[in-house]
Amino acid sequence: MRVDGRTLCRGPVLRRVLRRLPCALLALGLTVALVSTGVLVTRRAQELTGRGAVEQPGLDAAYAQAPDDPVSGAEPVRPARFATNLTYTSLDAPDDGSAVARVMWDDAWFAADEGAYNHELAQTSSVLAALAYAESGYYQARGDHPPYMENALASLGFGEVSTESYRYRSKVVDEVLDLATGDADGAAYTIARKRLDSGDGDPARDLILVSARGSYGSEWLSNLDLSRDEGGDHGGYVRAAREIGAEVVSWAEESRSRGAAVSVLLVGHSRGGAIANLVAAELDDRRAQAGAAASFGPVYAYTFAAPATTLALDARSERYGNIFNIANPSDIMPYLPLSAWGYGRYGVDLDLPSVGRADFDRLDSEMRAVYRASVGVECAADAADVLIVRVACDDIAAAVGSAEELVTPAGAFTALRLLATHVDPVRVLYSHYPSTYIAWLSVIDESQMGTGATRGML
Repeated sequence: MRVDGRTLCRGPVLRRVLRRLPCALLALGLTVALVSTGVLVTRRAQELTGRGAVEQPGLDAAYAQAPDDPVSGAEPVRPARFATNLTYTSLDAPDDGSAVARVMWDDAWFAADEGAYNHELAQTSSVLAALAYAESGYYQARGDHPPYMENALASLGFGEVSTESYRYRSKVVDEVLDLATGDADGAAYTIARKRLDSGDGDPARDLILVSARGSYGSEWLSNLDLSRDEGGDHGGYVRAAREIGAEVVSWAEESRSRGAAVSVLLVGHSRGGAIANLVAAELDDRRAQAGAAASFGPVYAYTFAAPATTLALDARSERYGNIFNIANPSDIMPYLPLSAWGYGRYGVDLDLPSVGRADFDRLDSEMRAVYRASVGVECAADAADVLIVRVACDDIAAAVGSAEELVTPAGAFTALRLLATHVDPVRVLYSHYPSTYIAWLSVIDESQMGTGATRGML
């Protein structure tokens, strides 16, 4: 090639470029590292000063009207018991990702026996647990993303709603920062208050609701933290549970100062279910210690797809009989950490229908019809996966003798190898979806649920 009358030799030029390439890559890497560090430092400063995050949405007056009432300036008159539609999000829903579930609500639920399973409350709670994920999109500063949680709770008659904990736990930069600061064991959650219709002449009663979000971003790592606190509770969930428990007590004391008795409802899916399980157990322990001096009364806890949370030997004691843990037998997450290693959940385990029941095909067909109408697509969960999940868990239990062995390089490699051998993670995930749990709970009643033994005691 001729350039200004001279011949440019490609060989020497290429060699000079290659010699400089390592320096260029190093400079680029340093630049990226410096910029990333600057972004994280700036975000940390914003978090400490309460700046730079999406502001919490208010309650939309249109959703706060009583069912079927026109929007008006008057105080809505809402019945104590009613049915309504709640909109949440599902990973497989088309278009904007929204799905709709029909639920019941009854203020009288929260003065009834907390230890008696309430299937209507369970179905409504499954939707409230799914809404904990939906709220994340609003705090990612997506202008077209509605505040699903606030809208749903307003339609159920809640007058106070706080989703403040999402503000620095929803963006990608927040998840990276949590890794850098070691804060990945926290969790976003909603806490809300409703003054219940307690009937003529009955004392005022407030309901305090908590819906804990499941695994999100770097929080996945906390599921693998098998350290334990002094009571034997799962180290990856304890920190978030204690934060939420303290907030519940604070809200309860505020209600009591206003002259109201207090009931508490705790819900969560997956990691959120595990956290709700530990919060409920903590509140039960507090009540047992405080007796009549406790600032709150009945505690209703409904968890969905919750991993095991504790090694405590008394986790199934009568004290925790108000905690109901609902699992899909074909969902692998509730099996982990394995019961063969001593892990369990506080309270009562209940199972959705599984293959082998005489009426399973009919129930499965009804569930899929509800799913299709609610989510807008066919349900991809396969109930036959329960057989695969059981074999995988049995093989892991036989090869890895304890949680302590699991966290060794050899134990972790063995467990991952066996999981990869048996389980297609994408396929099994469909059985874990909140929308799958919601659809199942919409078509069955308490008599059609298992007792936890249907998952097999590994």
